[in-house]
Order: sequence, then structure tokens, then C-alpha cells
Amino acid sequence: MRPQTDLREYQQRIATFLYEHDEALNVLRPGGGKTAAALTAIVELLRDGVIRHALIIAPKRVARVVWPDEISEWAHTAGLTYAVLDGLPEQRLDQLRTVPRRDLTIIGLDIVPWLVDALEKYPVDSRIFDLLVIDEVSRLRNPTGVRAKALAKHAHHWKMIWGLSGTLRPSGAEDLFMSARVVTRGKLWGRSFYQWRKEHFYPVDYMGYNWKPLPGAEDKLNAAIAPLTVTVAEGEMPRVEPIVVLDRIELADEARIEYDRMEERLLAEVDDDTVLAASAAVATGKLAQMANGFIYDEDGQAHALHAGKFNWLTDLIEEAIDPTLLIYEFREDLRVLQELLPGLPYLGAGVSDKQSAENIRAWNAGELPFMGLHPASGGHGLNLQFGGADMAWIGPTWSPELWEQTIARIARPGQARPVVVRVCVASRTVDELKLDRVHRKMSAQEAFEAYLRRWHQQRAA
Repeated sequence: MRPQTDLREYQQRIATFLYEHDEALNVLRPGGGKTAAALTAIVELLRDGVIRHALIIAPKRVARVVWPDEISEWAHTAGLTYAVLDGLPEQRLDQLRTVPRRDLTIIGLDIVPWLVDALEKYPVDSRIFDLLVIDEVSRLRNPTGVRAKALAKHAHHWKMIWGLSGTLRPSGAEDLFMSARVVTRGKLWGRSFYQWRKEHFYPVDYMGYNWKPLPGAEDKLNAAIAPLTVTVAEGEMPRVEPIVVLDRIELADEARIEYDRMEERLLAEVDDDTVLAASAAVATGKLAQMANGFIYDEDGQAHALHAGKFNWLTDLIEEAIDPTLLIYEFREDLRVLQELLPGLPYLGAGVSDKQSAENIRAWNAGELPFMGLHPASGGHGLNLQFGGADMAWIGPTWSPELWEQTIARIARPGQARPVVVRVCVASRTVDELKLDRVHRKMSAQEAFEAYLRRWHQQRAA
């Protein structure tokens, strides 16, 4: 558990800004720590009696995993009581009725329309309307989206509203409207997206499908929304020293059954005191495949097991702000990447030296929004720091050397931006063994023994 003093200076500043503003937008790159900053502000508001409760809306995986993890990670937030609304509608209604018993209620963005309908029956002075926090508020950017329209219609119920985002305008200035519409309850630019667009943009095609800002409009819009926003100043985030973000996913029920069955078959015969190196190799083989969402048969054909990491990749690609290196381990991982990003350039087996050189050139020239990279192809001497500062691993690696050397491709002299490394970790899988090896600096033997101890404890529970 980390002390509050571990918060970066800019996180403390962001927490203070949020505390002092009923309407606020926190714009911070993934890995920058916006969740911890928001939680710090919430703790202080609760302590001072300014609010009685906070309602958190976040993308489904973030709601179920990231917010609970952040709450438990920090000493000053670990005492917060919370519930994640989930399950059938009847179960969610029961959870809503118990709001007075806790500090936070967390709910996935996917069930926002249900939520606002359910809250229609609540009185205006209900504590659930004290503070609304919308994580990844830019997902509401579509003015015709069901979730965006539902929240915009009911936003006036809340006394305070904060929006958190990696970027408020992933596709352009038009994306700013709905975030501002919800957070300010329409006070900034009114309630009509189409009227606002007509005032600040012009159509570039006959049918009016595409619009561009009028001359000077972007500066005017930016100046109008700036007082609502808090972000980092130049140089506040670490630059070459990478920020590592562990994105945890949970296996679907059927996949969990299959994984547990395979794990028991492979590990049940292993004595906790006499661990064989071969067993660790097996554990990082078949089980690693299953953690990533598939398994190879004896003919080398991949069979899908779950979509947890596929969904994580889908969200990551959609939300990417800057060029991102996508790190894969298995051929099937690469196939999935190429399904999501047809024609994805990559560095790895099957790519000629000539094509690799061209991919590196294009990446460093800023021409590629994404590039795949196998860790074995990201060794010493490969300079990729000029093309981007973001990296995402589909799963942890077993090799500390490959981990350090792959990250060093972008976290090196010449890198002009903070380096953010995201790793997708399937809970209660061999991914955690790999984390012990790489992040906790354990030997292969120690990491596997720790994994086995957890496994036996879970079976005994």
C-alpha cells in the first residue's frame, strides 16, 4: 500500500483543483495518475463534509477493475467503502438502495441508460446526486449516442460533475461539445450540438457529413473550455523513466473453468518444495496462451477461449492519443492485432530486413499511429524513441532482459515525451508469475514458487 506522499506533485495539484471546482475536466495521458488524483479529491471532500457520496461512471473494465485496484493501492483511499453495480437489473436496484451505506458507487458506462432511468425515482436531495465522476468522458463525444444523450438530459441533477480523459478531442474540435455539455449542464455552449456546430464550423461536403472549424474557431473554443480543465505543465511528468500501468482483466466464467482445469492438470503433481524448471516452462507455455485468449492444438492451430484481451486492445486502439508500439508474444497475438488494424506494420519473424528498415524509418518519422513489435526483435541498438512514447504489451514477458531492452527502445536519450508502458494482465493466471519475475525481480525459481503458493491457497479457500 502506497502512502499519499508517493503522489506526484502534479497529482496533488490536480486533486486540489478538483476539490475546488464543481465543474472540472481533468485531461491527463493514460498512466499519468488521474484516477488517484480524483480519489484524493473525493477523500478530502468526504472528510470535510462537502459531499456524502460519489458516483463513478467508467468503461466497464475500468469500473470493475481499475477503480477498485486504485482504491486499495493507496493508504489514504483504502478506507473508502464502495460497490460496483453489476449483475441483473434487480441486483443493481438493490445495490442502489444501499448507497447511504458507502462512500462510492461505481458503474460501467455500458449501463448508463438503465442507471439514469433508475435514478428518476430518487429525490433531488439524494446523496447519489452529490458528485458525478465520468472516467474517459470523451467516450460521450457522439452527440447522438444513447449514453451521451441520457447523461446530458439528466446532468442537472448532480451538484458537482467532473470528467476525466486522456484526450478530450481524439478526432477533432467537434468532440469537445458533449463533454462540456454534460459537465457544465449546457451552461458553456448551450444544449444543441447542431446549433453550436453551425456557429463554429462549416461543412466540407455537399451532404454535410464532414465539418471543419471556421477560421479562429479552434482558438476561441479552446479558450472557452480552458478554465474548466486541469492538466500537467510542460516537464511535470517523468520523461525517460517509464511509467508502467498494469491493466487487469478478468477471464469470462467459461474461460476461467477451462483455464483452471488446464492449470490443475499441469500443476497438481508439482511439489511446492521441489519445483522443477520444466514445470515453470510449461506454466508459461499453455497457460500463457490461455491467459491471452486462445490455445494452440497439436497441429499449431489456435482456438479462441475468451475475448478479454481483444476487448482491451479494442479500447486501447480507440483511445490512443499518440503513436503506440504494440508488443506481442505469439503468432495469434499478431493475427489479432492485424484483424484490428489491417495492414499493421510490425517488426518480428516474417518481416524482411528491407521491410523492417522501412518500418523503422516510417515509425521514427511519425508516419505510423501503431506498429507491432516482438520483444525478440526489440533488442540492443534499435532506436524507436523518435516515433512515439507509448507502448502496450498484450501480456507480460517472462524475460527481465527482454522487458528492459524492449522498453529501452523508446525510453532512451532523444525521447521528448513521458514514456508510458501499459501491460494487460489476466487476473489469477500465469501473467502474475511473469510480473513476479519482471517487476519484483525474482529469480525464475522464486517466481514459480510464489505462483504455486498462491495456486494452492486458492484451491484451499
